[in-house]
Order: sequence, then structure tokens, then C-alpha cells
Amino acid sequence: MLLAKAKDPAFWEKVRTSEVYRPLIDELFAIWEKDCTGDIPACKYSEYIVYNVTGSRSEYEGPYFTRRRAMNASAILALIYPDEEKYLNKLCDVIWAILDEYNWVLPAHIRNFKDNVVAFLDLFAAETGFALSEIEYLLEDRLPQLIRSRITAEIDRRIIAAYENQNFGWEKCTNNWAAVCVGSVGITYIYKHPELFESIRPRVEETLRCFLAGFPEDGICLEGFGYWHYGFGFFTFLADMVLQFTDGKINYFDQPKIREIVKYPQRMYLDGGTTVSFSDSGMSGQWHLGILHYLKNMFPDEVQIPPREYCYTNDGCGRWGKHLRAFLWLDETLESASETPEFTDYAAASQWLIRKTKNYSVAAKGGHNAEPHNHNDVGNFIVTKNGQQVLCDPGAGRYCKQYFGAERYTFFKACSRGHSVPIIGGQYQKAGRTHEGVSSFEDGVFTVEFSRAYEIESLKNLTRRFDFTEDAVIVSDTFAFEGEALPVTERFVSRLPAEITDAGVKTGGLTLVADGDVSITETEGCWCIDYAVKAGQTEFTLKVLA
Repeated sequence: MLLAKAKDPAFWEKVRTSEVYRPLIDELFAIWEKDCTGDIPACKYSEYIVYNVTGSRSEYEGPYFTRRRAMNASAILALIYPDEEKYLNKLCDVIWAILDEYNWVLPAHIRNFKDNVVAFLDLFAAETGFALSEIEYLLEDRLPQLIRSRITAEIDRRIIAAYENQNFGWEKCTNNWAAVCVGSVGITYIYKHPELFESIRPRVEETLRCFLAGFPEDGICLEGFGYWHYGFGFFTFLADMVLQFTDGKINYFDQPKIREIVKYPQRMYLDGGTTVSFSDSGMSGQWHLGILHYLKNMFPDEVQIPPREYCYTNDGCGRWGKHLRAFLWLDETLESASETPEFTDYAAASQWLIRKTKNYSVAAKGGHNAEPHNHNDVGNFIVTKNGQQVLCDPGAGRYCKQYFGAERYTFFKACSRGHSVPIIGGQYQKAGRTHEGVSSFEDGVFTVEFSRAYEIESLKNLTRRFDFTEDAVIVSDTFAFEGEALPVTERFVSRLPAEITDAGVKTGGLTLVADGDVSITETEGCWCIDYAVKAGQTEFTLKVLA
């Protein structure tokens, strides 16, 4: 039986009565009060079309995600409290509203706003099919027959027919799209058309192969911490479902690279809940309770559980798979670490160095400027102190049409001007695979040569060296130009107010010490600390004292 635990009334009795699940239930009630006690927001044309006109996503996505959060909360509450009709009644109304949506695709993923486009599969259409098929499977005849018939008809029309009659670009993607879409589609087939799964399995497995190919051999998720949970989380949902469906005969976890990929979350914690925020990520990452508990049981020697206070069970987008599996996969016998241990971790294939000490933590990168969810940030670094990023990577910008289009690198957070890298002759780094760095880590020293990250013909060498002591990070840059040297501004970005003092620049518990005239400019919630390198100077050294 698929999801045998979730089909067992005894499990939901345990959820109702055990203190272990009380925090999860309290979260459900909070969502219920916020999203389920008022009217269900309708799907409106005026909101749907906004993205195509202005590039703004929030007008449509706000109500869209509210409906999904309401569906998840009312469905899980209906499972926990089967005798309370209000949860099932609300669920029926929410499902009805979702079935009535013009399509299940976000406008941000639509390219055609002129024709009637219903049978198209993006991340969220696929997730919706997954959610509806699993909810129907779990509740069965507790749902009215008309609701069940409509679920089947709409899934057949929007998911099954779309997958069988079209090919999608995400099938060859090497990022989260591949795993989320094919994982959701595969699970939907298993629930609604199990007799067809074998016929689509080669196609599913080819997409999974593409997804895993996007991870370097060191297991780093270049898209960022949240996208590991998204992409690899849905890989895990599908792999688990296929294990159940085939009675263990097909095991997608049985691949050498997986053992590196599952280590990724524990490697990203720097200081307290602060995480590495390269690419479109956040400065404070949360690990998913269900996913990591499940993977810990699958890979007990590889996975470490971060402190419980940094975990989450659901997100604002209302992802059903995550929310239900926080309940199903929570393992009360697993213990979280009290704090992330001190370590030094060099991921050679990704060109990332991550180092945690008792006084500070640092993350630095080489890489290239065509990474998934790319920022132009070769040579960039982060320094944390007292549980927060100080010298920071600002992480993801505001998602809108322009941010994912030709204007991306005009945004502070995606452009190198929003990162701790030099400005050469007034120019920033360029996007593209050839704009890259070459890094090494030898004898405790991390080095990146990244002159190619800039499109400056006369710049023949730009090498950044990181040395570490017990209480300092020493960043040394060396420049070489052909002909006349260009002016160089050494920029360092702090997320906290910065002040010039006699001892150096003070910011967030760190002191920055370097020669040269220094200025500070506040930009988009960050403080840009700029040192003007003297004309003809070929070296620059910054001491970051912790």
C-alpha cells in the first residue's frame, strides 16, 4: 500500500495525542486561522494579466498560494480530526476553487497570453496535480463523488494529456525544474494511472538523470540552499514513491553522487542559523524536518541533522508534498546537533571554500558567471560573526519578469556591484560561462584567479588570496595590467551599518583594516565599503578582524 502510514488511523491518533507533533499542529491551526476562515480568493483575469503588463508577480501569486496553503491545512486537519466536518467542508470548497482555475500555471512561466493555454506543465501545475491526486487517494470516499470526478477529469486534461502530447524544456534541465516537474508528474501517474507508469518510466528517468547531472561531483547545489530543498526534495518524494510502488525493485537513491548531495545542507550552516547565500538564496536557511529525517534514515553515515530551531515544515507557496511529509517522516528518535561543528570544507568542483571557527565563519567562491540562478560574483565571500552575516552575499533579489530577463544584472543583488569583488576601471563583472575563475586550496590558503570574470582586455591577472588566523580573515588581491593600469575600487558589502573609525571600518562586530581612502554608501539595505586603490598599486590587502 502506498503511504501506508498516512492511511493508518492509528498514526493520526498518535499525531492528535503526542506532544511530538504539537508544534506541527499549532502551525496548522495558525494557517487555518489566516487562510481558511475567510472567503476563498477567486482567480481573476485582472490579476492574471498583471505579470504580462508590468512584470509583477505578487498580484496573482498571492491568492494562488493562499488557495494552496488553505488546501494543505484543511486536508491535513481533516486527516487528523476526521470527526470535525468543518475541515473537510473547507477542503471541498478550496479544491473546487482550484479546479476552477483557468490553468494551474503561474503567469511568470507563461509565454503566450493571447491563446487559451490550459494543458501546460510548469512547476506549480505539476505540483497541483501531485497534491490533488494524493489528497484524493488519502481521503477517498470522504470526498464527495463529484469532487473526485472533477479531480480525475482535470488531472487527465491538465497533467496526463499534457505530458503525453507535449515535450517540455524542463525535461532536459539540470536544475530544480527537472526534479520538481517530473517528480510531481511521476507521482500523479502512480496515483491516477499506475498502469501507465512503466511506459513513461524511461522518460522520467532521463529527466532525473539530467537533474542529477546539474550537481558537481562534490554535491554542491549551485542554485542555493532553498533550491536544494526544492529540487532534491521532490527527487526524494518521487524516489520514495517509486520504492513503494515497485516493492523496492527500483531505487533511485542507489547512485554514488547521491551520497554527496545528501550532505549539502549540513555543509551550508556557518554561524547559528546563518547559511551560505550564493546565487538566489537567503542569508538564513531552514532545513526541512521531513526531508532530512527521511534522508538521515536512508543515509545514516552521511547526513547530520542541524539544530531543530533552524527547521521548517511548510513554506509560503503551499507545497503539499513538504507539508504532509513533515508529519509522515518526522522521526522522534533522531537527535539534532546542538550547534554546527567547526570545520573546513573545500568543494573543488564547485570552487567553494567554507570554513567555520569559534570566532567567525567564512565562505568564498570561484566558479563562473553562468551558474543556475546566477549572480556575477566570482571571487565573492561572506564573513559571519555572532550568528549573522556581516560581510554578506545579499542573496536573491525580488522575483519579477525583469529579474529573470535581460535586465537581471541591472539589479544590485545579481550584479557584481552588490558583492565583495573589485570594480575595475569602473566596470563590473560580466555574465556568461567564459567569465570564470580558477581556484585552489593548498596548505590552508584559498586562491582564486578571476581576471576572466571581467571583460577587460588589459586586465591580465587578478588573483585573490584568502589566509586565515584564529581571529582574522586576510584577503589579498594582486592586479596585473597590460599597458596603463586602470583605477581599482575594492568593494566589500556589509548587511549591517558601517562606520569609519581610527581603528578601521567597524561593522557588525568586525573591524576592516586596509590602506587607502575609504567611503561608505548605503544601497538597498546594504553598506558598500569602498577602498580606492592608489594609481599604479598592484596589491591590496584587507584584514577582517573578528
